[in-house]
Amino acid sequence: MAAPLRIRRPSVVKARGDITKDMPTQTQSYMERLVKLIPTEVVALYLVGLGIIPQNARVPIVVWALVCVGLVVLVRARATGDRPNKLSPQWGAVVVSTISFVIWVYNMPGPFQVYQLAIPYVGSLTVLVWTFVVPYFYQGS
Repeated sequence: MAAPLRIRRPSVVKARGDITKDMPTQTQSYMERLVKLIPTEVVALYLVGLGIIPQNARVPIVVWALVCVGLVVLVRARATGDRPNKLSPQWGAVVVSTISFVIWVYNMPGPFQVYQLAIPYVGSLTVLVWTFVVPYFYQGS
């Protein structure tokens, strides 16, 4: 499937007579956007890599986080674009996913905790609000 993480606005289909087409409900559309905007594949990679790095190795933890930010951009750009069909990446979705990743990193062990920049309740509330609200605003192309 080309562009598996591409977010598409639900199409409007008019029903003829008694024939209706299965269209995604508002909730299904919201949930699809929510799932596609959270970079779970890189979050998992980040956590596995973080488990390998010694906890007192500050610089490698920051470098690993930056590598993973770059991977979010790379993976999301490739997974929302489709070169053969001349669809450019959905840069809005890439930006949202990158911000989502940084928020998740803020809330997990990593550079923010190593340098004592994290405030736990702020991270938790930010994850909750961001993941709840963003799919309402970002509707795709």
